[in-house]
Amino acid sequence: MISEIQQYLAIIRKLYPNLPAAEVTGVYDEATENVIRTFQIMKGLPATGFLDLLTLEKLVHEYNEYLKRNKLAGSIPVHIPEFEEVKLGDRKDIVYNIKIILNKFSEKYKNYPKLEINDLYDIKTQEAVRSFQERSMLPPTGVVDINTWNTLVKIYGTCKLCRTFPNQLLIPIDN
Repeated sequence: MISEIQQYLAIIRKLYPNLPAAEVTGVYDEATENVIRTFQIMKGLPATGFLDLLTLEKLVHEYNEYLKRNKLAGSIPVHIPEFEEVKLGDRKDIVYNIKIILNKFSEKYKNYPKLEINDLYDIKTQEAVRSFQERSMLPPTGVVDINTWNTLVKIYGTCKLCRTFPNQLLIPIDN
């Protein structure tokens, strides 16, 4: 995970040449801490040098800005111009993505079922979505509305960064 953060910082440095360079070593060393601290100062965040959730969100935002400016593909290449709710019995392309995301969660957490990847929003998918909604403090309807979709994508993106070393992220409790 640290090497991914360092890679993000290297990309962001292309947007902000004044950001110090840090080697991609996979180690959260003094140089990485310095780059994080400088990034935090540039973005008006508390300059702790630690990768808290707010810093991570800004880092991902800046990374995505770079991808957008340079017309590079993002991590989840799904474009839904007009989102429609997804519910039991629906057959839609987006169901593939929902199931892939939920299956990634099932690799990390035992309480998520493994789903068959197809375009059918079946009972197992509905139950997995309901479980996700409960854990995410969303209304547990089992229907993927826009709030559920955005939460799925946001948590999936964050978990991709956290999957290897989840305890390396320091999230302030008092803030």
